[in-house]
Amino acid sequence: MFNFYTCKFYTGRIRYIIVLCLTLLTNYGFAQKRKVDSLEKVLSQTMPDSSRLPLLQQLTEAYSGVDPHKKFYYANIYQNLAGKLGNKQAYADAYVHMGISYGIQSKLDSALYYFDVAYNQSKSINYQLGMGRSLACMAYAYDRLDDEQESIKYNIKALKVYKKIAYTRGINQCLVNIGSIYYDMKQYGLAESYFQQALKSYGAVNDKAGVGSALYELGNCYQATGQFVKALIHLNKSLQIRESVGDINGGSLSRKGLGRLYYKKGDYSEALRHFNIAITGFRTLHDKFEEATAHTMVADVYLALKQDEHAEEHALLAMSLALAAQSKIAISDALQKLVAVYKMRNQIEKAFHYQSRYIANQDSIQAENALKNVTLTEFNRIRVENAELTADNRQITRQITGYESQVKKYSSVIIIIIIVLASVCLLLIIQYRRNIEKQAANKLLTKQKEEIAQINITLEKLNHDLNEQMDLTHRQNVELERLNDVKNKFFSIVSHDLRSPLSTLQTLLEIYHDGEIGEKELSVLLIKLEDTILSTGNFLDNLLEWSKSQFEGIQINPVAFDVRNCIDENIQLYATKIGLKNLHIKHSIATPVNLFADRNMISLVIRNLLSNSVKFCNPGDSITFHAEIIDDRAVVYIKDTGRGMSDDDQDKVFNLDHTLTTGTQGEKGSHLGLILCRDMVMQNKGIIWFESTLGVGTTFYIDLPTV
Repeated sequence: MFNFYTCKFYTGRIRYIIVLCLTLLTNYGFAQKRKVDSLEKVLSQTMPDSSRLPLLQQLTEAYSGVDPHKKFYYANIYQNLAGKLGNKQAYADAYVHMGISYGIQSKLDSALYYFDVAYNQSKSINYQLGMGRSLACMAYAYDRLDDEQESIKYNIKALKVYKKIAYTRGINQCLVNIGSIYYDMKQYGLAESYFQQALKSYGAVNDKAGVGSALYELGNCYQATGQFVKALIHLNKSLQIRESVGDINGGSLSRKGLGRLYYKKGDYSEALRHFNIAITGFRTLHDKFEEATAHTMVADVYLALKQDEHAEEHALLAMSLALAAQSKIAISDALQKLVAVYKMRNQIEKAFHYQSRYIANQDSIQAENALKNVTLTEFNRIRVENAELTADNRQITRQITGYESQVKKYSSVIIIIIIVLASVCLLLIIQYRRNIEKQAANKLLTKQKEEIAQINITLEKLNHDLNEQMDLTHRQNVELERLNDVKNKFFSIVSHDLRSPLSTLQTLLEIYHDGEIGEKELSVLLIKLEDTILSTGNFLDNLLEWSKSQFEGIQINPVAFDVRNCIDENIQLYATKIGLKNLHIKHSIATPVNLFADRNMISLVIRNLLSNSVKFCNPGDSITFHAEIIDDRAVVYIKDTGRGMSDDDQDKVFNLDHTLTTGTQGEKGSHLGLILCRDMVMQNKGIIWFESTLGVGTTFYIDLPTV
């Protein structure tokens, strides 16, 4: 059966994924899904770039445990804004987040590229925290690549930086990493001591994600030493904390640890339950490596249950995922399961086939390890040989000097010297040829490295183009939402404000048809009908102009005209309504006041302002029109002695949400006309403002260009 502790595939690799995403960031590594939704909602609001930058940082960090693709997307936006604001530290941090995004997806070559860029960027500005994070991330990536020496080297470098700046979270991370290495070496006592230190430190700063990680590590230690009760307690606590903070990856790992524990205890149904939940989480994060390990463990459970069909299904899935993740150790474990399945079925030929593949894969792993050892040994050997050759050359030189003085006496000795020299030359030639071959190999490796770097640059450019396309789509969606709001507002105004005058018309006509009205009452009715039609027509003009401006934009046609004619026309239009209220109209414009603007728009503006003054005046009040030229600008004002406005109403005059108004005789209306007035005056390069005192009256001013 499968041994859960025979390879680092199930130990160090798992821990580094957790440690990276939990502790490299300023806040919690794995953010809750609800926090992501909350931050995106806040980010959609209008705010200065200096306030948007920290929100983007939090959102980038929060997506670590939710969606690595979204994490890269927001990291790119975060970096662009940091560059715009000249925030070099944030710019470097963005590279770390991009690398973490690739690390979660097991794309470790790309992850290393971004971590290296982040380190160099941080080093250039002496940003110690950024340097520490980059080094710790590199340690994670090298460990995933099975390069323990490089991983240890970068962990030690990161620990030195964190201690230098007293960064508790980073120090805790390194403690966990060192404990993981001891765990992989099966030094469980030492590993437990480091995990206990990390647990205590995380608890002191109330780092829930860190506490969950340390509990998980301790649970694995206890499980490895056969302390199943302690292991169960710690793993359950870890799972509870991780799921409470929305940590998908950490929760899945804790589930896998519990599944492994129940498997060892023989509780196969509970083991399968935890394994299946873990598989769902890893699949959500596109982590093929971890998903493959979980399927391998499920295959072990079904083998123990003698259910060979299910065991085969999960072993094949594990094999496919391990190939996609390019993990030879994971491939070996999946092949072992398939061999066990076909042995159980007594299908010797298939078992032999997968056993052969397993042996070949193991040979490949051993060959890679041997190649590393041979390379290092060869390097040391060449260094020793070079030192020996140098010593030999010195010795030969001394010998040649002695031989030259005795050459006549010792001819036989000269022959020996010639032979020795020939041998040395032969050795030098052999060594020279070896050096040439090594130089050629180094050139080939350098070329391959440059090609990989170029591929990474191309991928980065493609990601940048994709992000720009996503931004364009987002802006289009925002514009569509705005137009949809305008449409809804349009229908709301039509349904609310148009129903009332139509109902009034219907009521007046019903009274007339019933024949219960005399000639005098009919005259009053017709005047009322005329007033209703005029108000409704004015409302429709405003509504149509407003909707047109929202959907198509306001088109102006400026011409020269005398504003007095517009005022006279609109006073005549409202003559009946003015007479009904017994209002006094004053017109004190003696000389022509020529404007250069769109005549229809300005006429509509004057008509709306006159309509508002009539609506809010009491019987007997006065309305005064005046216009004059001041510094090559025409100023027109409409003043009434109506009821005026309170301070709250003044703040809402040009606010479309504040639509309900009632005149002195119960006239219904909205602020749509005033909003349209403001837009039309501004389109004609003018300014509109007002002064109002409650109980005294209101004056509206319009400043427009002259001819």
